[in-house]
This record gives sequence, C-alpha cells and structure tokens, in this order.
Amino acid sequence: MKVKLAKLISILTVVPIIAFFLITLLYYNFHLEFRNSSWYVYSLFFLTILPIMAYPLKRIIPVFKNQGRDGERKLAFILAVIGYVCGSIFAVILKAPMIVQKIFAAYLYSGVILYVINKFIHFKASGHACGVSGPITLLYSILGTKALWFYLILPLVFWARMTLKRHKMKELIAGTLVGIFSTIIALKINVFM
Repeated sequence: MKVKLAKLISILTVVPIIAFFLITLLYYNFHLEFRNSSWYVYSLFFLTILPIMAYPLKRIIPVFKNQGRDGERKLAFILAVIGYVCGSIFAVILKAPMIVQKIFAAYLYSGVILYVINKFIHFKASGHACGVSGPITLLYSILGTKALWFYLILPLVFWARMTLKRHKMKELIAGTLVGIFSTIIALKINVFM
C-alpha cells in the first residue's frame, strides 16, 4: 500500500503534469494573456504534451527501451529540454506575453541547470522536486502568501521519491533549490535577453 501510494504521488507530480496544473491554473484564474491568445495551447504542447511523450515512446525506441528506467529518465529529460528550448524560441519569435516568456524561461533554466548538475557534477538532483518547487515559486510570485500552502506538496514528493528509492534527501533538496533558483532568475531578469 505504501509503495502504491508513493507511485501515485510520483505520477501526479511528474514535471509535465505539474506544468499542466500551473498553466491551467493561470489560464482560468490569473492571467488574461492566456485567454486572449493561443498561448495556453502552445504552453500545454511544449511543457506538457511533448515531454510526456517520453513515456510511450520509451516503449518503442529500442535504445531507450533496452535501458529500462534509466532510458525512460533520459528520454523524458531529452524531450523536456526540446520542449523548453522550442517553446522558448517560439515565445520570443511570436512575442508571447511576458508571463508566458517567464514560464518558459523558468523551465528552460531549470532544465539546463539540472543537466549541468547531472552530467558534469555527476549528482542526480531530483527533477520531480525541481518540477514542483519551480512552479510553486512562480505561483507565489503571482499570488503572494495565498500560494504558500502549495509548498506542502514538497514533503509528499520527498516521501514518495525516497520510499521508491529513486532519490536521497540531498538529491531532493538540490532539485528543490534548482527549481526555486531557476524561477527566481527567470522572474528577475529580462527573460531571454
């Protein structure tokens, strides 16, 4: 029962699912920039649909299929970064509203920082923790203290990922800090310069 609950929490907090909730929450409640344009659909495609395609594609692309869980993780990361880069380029070229550019920048920066940490430092910072803490930080910047309760999701993510033996505490903390840091950078600078 404990493992099943941990798996469910891990599925519900995978980065593309959290991105879906973030974008949808902004669409319905907080930013008219999404309603008066197609940016909701574009954002869903680049931040949710494209990255989540890794899970079915992993089963049919031999090089990733043969790697098991590691192959799934690699393909998910590759498709996520492709989505973040393409979405960011698309947002700049089509002059997306600033909030949309900042969302894409936050995801792009977090993807790049996670890549550097994983590839060059050889430290497995948690993508789950990053993918939850970043969007919550973004919501906090928009909603203020009303959004603080969203941070209560993080202990559930930590518990689930450690129960499934996917991460250690230090990897979860590192992922959380990457998400917060990347989002703060995206919010503070003039996005893609």
